[in-house]
Amino acid sequence: MKIFFDTNVILDILLDREPFVRDALYLLTKVERSEVTGCICTTTVTTIYYLVRKVLGAKEVTRHIKNYIILQKY
Repeated sequence: MKIFFDTNVILDILLDREPFVRDALYLLTKVERSEVTGCICTTTVTTIYYLVRKVLGAKEVTRHIKNYIILQKY
């Protein structure tokens, strides 16, 4: 099964936004366990960088993007 993650779901996780962070983490855990395939729009990466950089800083958001967003060919 493939799940398309809206930009806001990723932001909920990275910015620890209540009350949505628990549900978002649950879905991300499913992806990490290879129970589902997670997909995002390519513009989500730039949006995440722009918004999260303001809160966490450029280094931290770059680290999150590198660690959590993996591009795969199908």
